[in-house]
Amino acid sequence: MTIRRALLLLAAVLATQAQANDRYSTRDIELYSVALPTTELTAEAAKNYNVERSPTRGLLTVTLVKKGKSGGNETVVGQVYAGAINLNNNLSNIPIREVHEGGSVYYLGEFQVATPDTLRFLVNANVLGKVMKSEFAREFHGPRDVSAQQLK
Repeated sequence: MTIRRALLLLAAVLATQAQANDRYSTRDIELYSVALPTTELTAEAAKNYNVERSPTRGLLTVTLVKKGKSGGNETVVGQVYAGAINLNNNLSNIPIREVHEGGSVYYLGEFQVATPDTLRFLVNANVLGKVMKSEFAREFHGPRDVSAQQLK
């Protein structure tokens, strides 16, 4: 996957309604975080990324991008840790997996969500010797006209 394709995937995820996302930037590195219900993924995308589509599951995507001197960008490898805090102040760890596709790398984490709830996401990354932190919230609602047939 090229940087263009990775950013297009991120853009497609960002384009969904009521999207919660965050961007943290240093002088030369940007951290992009997005959280969404897995039901917002197409069946093809869920299959390609081995993600279970379910009204009780969410997906966190994290992309680390190094800004090039000539204006080009490239994804970079880092260590990513994430968790979520629900409205009852329960903290849960979100296991993160590194995905390499072509020359790009990005991070995916699946988590459980009991709707309705608002989760506050805490994302920490160590990339190229820099510590980056991101925090954002996302509301999750019950399934809206999503049948089991549509999820397959």
